[in-house]
Parts: sequence; C-alpha cells; structure tokens
Amino acid sequence: MTLFRQLIVAILLLFICLYAGNTVVSLRNNQQLVADQMHVHAQDTATSLGLSMTQAAKDKDIATLDTMFNAVSDSGYYQRIYFEDLDGKVLIDRSFPVSIEGVPPWFISFISLPEALGRAEVASGWARLGDVYVVSNPGQAYMKLWQVTTSQLTWFASITLGVCLLAYVALKWLLVPLTRLEQQANEICERHFVVQETVPKTRELARVVEAMNRMAKTLKHIFDDQLELIGRLQKQSYQDDVTGLSNRVDFDNRMKSYADDQEGGVHTGALAILAINDFASVNDYAGRGEGNAILKAVGEQLTEALSSHSRALVARRQGPEFSIFIPDVAPSEGVAVAGHLFDSLQGGSWLNNQKYPLRFHMGYTYSSNVSDVPEMLSEANIALCQARMGKGSRWMQFADVSDGEVPVLGKPLNDWESYLRQAVENRLVALHFQPIYTTKDRSLVANEVFVRFLQGSDLLSAGVVIPIAERLGLMPKLDQLVLESLASAHRQDGLDGKLCVNLSMVSIKSSGFMTWLDTFLSSQRKLASKLIFEIPEYAIRSNDAPLRELHDLLERRNSTLGLDNFGVDSIAFGYLGSLSLHHLKIHRSFTRGLDSNKDNQFYIKSLAGLIHNRGMELWIEGVETEAEWLELQALGVDVAQGYFLCEPQVKPVA
Repeated sequence: MTLFRQLIVAILLLFICLYAGNTVVSLRNNQQLVADQMHVHAQDTATSLGLSMTQAAKDKDIATLDTMFNAVSDSGYYQRIYFEDLDGKVLIDRSFPVSIEGVPPWFISFISLPEALGRAEVASGWARLGDVYVVSNPGQAYMKLWQVTTSQLTWFASITLGVCLLAYVALKWLLVPLTRLEQQANEICERHFVVQETVPKTRELARVVEAMNRMAKTLKHIFDDQLELIGRLQKQSYQDDVTGLSNRVDFDNRMKSYADDQEGGVHTGALAILAINDFASVNDYAGRGEGNAILKAVGEQLTEALSSHSRALVARRQGPEFSIFIPDVAPSEGVAVAGHLFDSLQGGSWLNNQKYPLRFHMGYTYSSNVSDVPEMLSEANIALCQARMGKGSRWMQFADVSDGEVPVLGKPLNDWESYLRQAVENRLVALHFQPIYTTKDRSLVANEVFVRFLQGSDLLSAGVVIPIAERLGLMPKLDQLVLESLASAHRQDGLDGKLCVNLSMVSIKSSGFMTWLDTFLSSQRKLASKLIFEIPEYAIRSNDAPLRELHDLLERRNSTLGLDNFGVDSIAFGYLGSLSLHHLKIHRSFTRGLDSNKDNQFYIKSLAGLIHNRGMELWIEGVETEAEWLELQALGVDVAQGYFLCEPQVKPVA
C-alpha cells in the first residue's frame, strides 16, 4: 500500500475512533438523561392523576376513572396506568403495547432504558383511598435517541468526507517531492543520474532530496569515470595517438575478422597502403609538432573521403603510412574509390610547401575472396613499392589474376537491383538459426536469425547481399521480408525462445518502414515478445533520433534492443548512460586469439564490470576455438556464439 493510501486510511480510522468514542459517551449521557426524564415524567403524571381522581375514587366511579385514564394514555408516552385500593386490588388497569418503529433491535439492546415507574397516593382529606401507578412507554425515547444518533452519523460522514477531500489535496501536494524521489531512484537504477532542481520547503524532505542529488552526482561521476577509463584503455590499445585513427594492430585484427567471418560468406574487398613521400625531411625541417599536424590532417581527409562507406577501415600503419580497407565492393567501385582517395589528397599543402611539397604514393590491391590478409597486405606493399619507383605522386594497382568466374559482387548494380526486387517479390529467402549459449553452463539463451538468399541452387549469405541492398536503398523491403518470413515460420513451427534479428539503420531511418514495423509487432504480439533486434555500433554515430524512436517503439511492443559489433567505435560509449539496451555484443575481432591477447582480456573484463552495473548482459561473437571459449567465463562474459559452439541450423535449436 502506498504512503498516500496509508495516510488516508489513518485519517479515516482516526475519525472513526473519535466518532465511536463520542457516540458511546454521548449515548450513555443521553441514556441517563432520558431515564431521569422518564422517571420524573411518570412521577408527575401519577401525582397529577392522584389529585384529579380523588372524588371519583371516593365515589368508586369507575366510568369517570376510566375516562381520566384514557385521556392520559392517548399521548402514547405511557406503557401502563393502573389504580389499586388499600387492599391491593386493581380497580382499573390500562396497558398499552410498546411500539418502536424504525429502531434496530441491537440499538435497543445497547441502550436498554430502565423501566420508569411513577406512584402517587389517592386520598380524601386524611383518608387514603389507594395508589395510582404510571409506567412510562420507552418507545418514544428509543426513537428520539436513534434519531439523534443517525443525525450525528450523517454530520460525521459529511465532515469526514470533507476532511478526506482536503487531506487528499493537501497530501497530493505534500507528497509530490516523494513522487519525484521515487522517479529519481528509478532513473538512477536505470543509470540515468538525474538531479532534482526543485528542493521542497519541508526541512526533512529537503534533506532527503539533497542527499539523493548528492548520490546521483557521485554515481554519475563514478560511471563517467568508468566510461572514460574503458575508452582510454581502448584508445591506448587500438588507436593511434597522433591521428585518432585505428593503429596497425586494430586494423589487422578487424581485417582478419572479415576473413574469418564464416557466417558472412565470401567477402570481397579493396586494400590500399598510402605513404607520404620523404616525410622525414618535413619532420627535420619543421619539427615533429608540424609533422603530426600534417598526419592528422591526412587522416581526417581520408576519413571524410570514405564517409559514404560506413564499414571502411582507416588506420595509421606506421610513420607516414596509412592503410585503407573497403569491404564488399565491386572491382570497378574499389578502383573508383581508391582514385577518389588519392585525388582528394593532392590538394593538401602546408606552410613550407614550396620547399618540401607533400607528395603521396599508394599501392592498391583487390580481392574477390578476402581470406588471406597477409597476402593482401603483401600485394598492396608491392604495389606501393612500384609506385615509389616513379617520379612525383602516383598510385599503382597490383594485378589480381583469377581463373574463376566473375565474383558475385562483380556483377553490375543494375543486375543486382533486378535480382533483389525479384527476391522480394518471390520471397527468395531461407532462414537459418545459430544458437547462443551462456558461458556459465552452456544453456541456450536465444537463436540468432541469419538470412540466406536463394539464387538458383545456390545460397547467398547476407554479408554478400546486404551491402549492395543498402547502396540501392532496398534494405527496408529486405528487412520487411525477413520479419514476415520469420512470422510465417513462427506460425507454422511455433518457434521457442528468444530470437535475435539484425536490423539495418537504412530501414530505421525510413519512416515508412518504422510505421510498418509498429503495425507488424502489434499484430504479432507473441512473436514480438521473443524478438531482440540488433543494430551495429557503427550505425549509431549520427542517428540519435531514429535510434531513440526505434527504442521507444520496441519498448511499447514488448520487444528489446541490443547493440552488435561493439568495441569498434568508442563513440558509442555515451549510449551506455542514456539508452536502455538488452545486451552489448562484442565485435569478433576481440575474440580472435583471446586466450593469448592480454590487452583484449583486460578490455573485456573492464567492460563486463561496467555493463553489469548498467543492468545489461555482455555477449560476444566469433568463438571459433575451445581456448577462446574457456577464457570467456573468467572475463565476465555472459553469453557467446560462434562456429565452435554450433553452426547455423535450418531450424532453431530448442
């Protein structure tokens, strides 16, 4: 029961006790008063009759006596009137029934008025003729007392109601600070460290509010320190201090994660290594500070030039060398992007450009199957060496000779558009499910839904198709197709457990898709309660409003939201303090060789502590070896998935 209700009940009980005590005392006083009045009344009537009936009693005129008794008894205040002679013989007796209308029996028993008897002598001179007796009728007294009691109850009820209404308004006003405290406490539990600006005037409540505000500020400071620590650790391990880009270790790990991504299917990719010519002379002439400023400006230009390729990797490899990897692009597109990158740097200059102009060399290679990262890096290095042999700025391609067929991504975009529209129209998709297990006892938590696209007798993975669909603007239709196929499978097979579904930010930013998703989830309530939608971390860098709209929609429809590929972009750390997520799933690049990588172990363990304090779960993907699996539980990871645990299945694992 709430404090507000307890106070209202306490007020009611207090009034009831007051009324009960007042009623008992009042009734007892009224009982005594009425009893005395009845006795006096009966005695006065007896005395009056005794004086009036002297002559009739002397003459033994029974008719006259009877007339006198009838006249007195007509008032209804008497129960019995009788006259006895000196021998105790009743000469005349009049009795009247006690009639008590509208008075409950329990009230009569509770009051229990005593019998009021009045007695007077009838005498003629000095001679006694007999005695007259008058017994009062208590009916009138009971009715009067009952009327007084009910009148008091009516007034009490009215006053109590008025007091309760006033108390309701007053308590509502007085308890507003407590309601705010409750909201503040709930927000703190959700790691939203809000501070109450309005402090109540009541001294005790003001102290509580001030204490809560101090606690919120302290916890926010601790939480922010944890975020800053993890972000700093990530930067120290995986970011270049000068440019803020990924360093060589992070770049190689993330490239290898593409190569090892068995679920993503065959990945194509373009790789370039870019170097500033004779950068040592620049450093010697202008100093290291000016040289670092040039390196930072080059990194910013490369990042800006690749802004349309959200999954591209840019890193400072060593000294004046940068490496660029663009996954899942067609050969012609890769060459075009490389040319654009190189051209965008040609206009760069610095204060001493006349004496030491900035010149660039770049080596480029392309692979239709990114499986051997060292080989690609070697090819790019060979191309870079070839570029350095010429004069001035220039870039070279490494010949990618292949006897196989044209890779899937090598097809023209118009062919892809035709195929994707046909896939949507004819529902050319097949769903596969990869189980996700707890690290504690390897119990099933959920199944992640993977999509295969039918192309004749072949199955194309989502990793091949989705990048092209995003460029063609067809992702809303594909996401809709996947969810509808999942609903159909749920109706037919009754899918058990939670289901993780990836959602494209292209779809989330589409108002039409969001309207459809709201309608879909409202019509599929059982399925909606099982869905955990996952979005990649890189997709939320500049999409705050659509992301929050999705979060509110899913919360309204009893679905949940998780963050996928976490750890690649530290910018997402801010969302840990402002967005309620079901889980964070660490990018597979952190899993590779985890059993021997101390930096990754320390990073994951620190992150686990922060995530658990936030009330979320920490998941990880890409578990490919037993050694990696055995390391996870000690690091505080809750849930894991990977080919070591189980490959995707045609039906969900129950």
